[in-house]
Amino acid sequence: MADQPQEERKLVWRVDEHDAWRLYTNTHRDLAPRLTADELEKISEKKKEKDNANPFYVVKEKKEVKGAILYTPKGFGIIQNFKPETSTVSIRVNGVVEDFSRDDVSNEIPVTLTFVTKGSRRDEMAIFPVHFTGKDIQQKIEEDQSQEESTNCQVFWKGKELPKTNDNLEKLGITPLCRLLVLAAAGKASSVLRFKKKYNGWGYGRGSVDGICFTASKNIRVTGFGIYTPDSGTITGTAMFGEGDTCKNGELFSTDVSFTQTDEEETDTRIARLRFPKPIRCKAGEKYVCTVMLCGASTNYGSEGIVSVVGDGDVTFTFSEASGSENGTGTESGQVPIIYYVL
Repeated sequence: MADQPQEERKLVWRVDEHDAWRLYTNTHRDLAPRLTADELEKISEKKKEKDNANPFYVVKEKKEVKGAILYTPKGFGIIQNFKPETSTVSIRVNGVVEDFSRDDVSNEIPVTLTFVTKGSRRDEMAIFPVHFTGKDIQQKIEEDQSQEESTNCQVFWKGKELPKTNDNLEKLGITPLCRLLVLAAAGKASSVLRFKKKYNGWGYGRGSVDGICFTASKNIRVTGFGIYTPDSGTITGTAMFGEGDTCKNGELFSTDVSFTQTDEEETDTRIARLRFPKPIRCKAGEKYVCTVMLCGASTNYGSEGIVSVVGDGDVTFTFSEASGSENGTGTESGQVPIIYYVL
C-alpha cells in the first residue's frame, strides 16, 4: 500500500478477528467487519497463545449475555433480554427497561487519544470495549508507547490524571468520541552490571547452555541484556528471555544471534547488547531468566559476581542460579553480565 501524506491518514485502533488490537490506516475508515459471536468463539478456541507483536492486546473477553454492559443512545445500560425475532435488545438504562435495535447499541466505545510528546501532538482513534477499566486503558496505551524504548505515559481525563483503578468506562464517565490526553515523557534508560571483573576464555561446545535468573524489587520494563563477545572470531546461537528459573524458556523473547568483537556496546567491555523489539514488562518479585545457547569462538566472561545490585530508580536486582545452565554460568561467573531496563 502506497504511503499517504500524514495529514490524510486516518488512524483507528480496533479489535481484529484474533481479538487483538490493530492499527487500521484508511482514509475512508473501511475497517474489518465485526464477526459474529459464534465466529469469535471458534477463533478463540483455536488460538493457543497471544500475539506479542501486536500492541493493545486484549486479555479480557466478555460476551454479550444477560447482565453485561452495552452502550445505547441513552447511555450505558445492562442487558435484560434478547429478542432475535425483532433484532432488538432489552436494556435497563437509568432504571428504565427499553428495547433498542441491535444496530443502535454497541459493546465498544470510540475514543480520541491526543498524544503530546517532545513538543509534538497527534491524534489517534482507539476503540475500547465497554468493560475496560482505567487500569486497562493505561496499560494498553503504555504497551503501545513502549515501542519507544524509554517512554512513560500519563493519561488525563477532564483535567485530572486517569485513575489506575478497576472502575469501568461507565464509572469513569467516558463516552463515545470523548478525548483523552496522553503525555509521553522520555524515561531514563538504565542498566545493572553483575560482575566486578572480566577475563577471556569461556568455551562453548555443541548444545552449550548458559543462563541466569533475576528478580527486581520494582515493576520494570526490560529492554534487553548483555552477551560477552570473543576477542577474535565469531559466536553464533540463540538468546532467550522468559518467566521462571528454567533455561531455554523463551516464551517472552527468542532470537538467533551472531557476534564478533566489533559488536561490543562500549569499547573494551567485550559486551554486545541484545535489544528486544520492544520492552518487556517484568513484575516486582517474580523470577525471569536470560539464556544463551552459543557455539564458536571462546568469549570473555564475568567473575566475582554480585548477587544483589541496586540500579537507577532504587531498583534492587537479585540474581540466582538458573536450572539447566549446564555450561557453568551462575551467580559467581559466566555469561549475561548486564540487564538493560527502564522504569
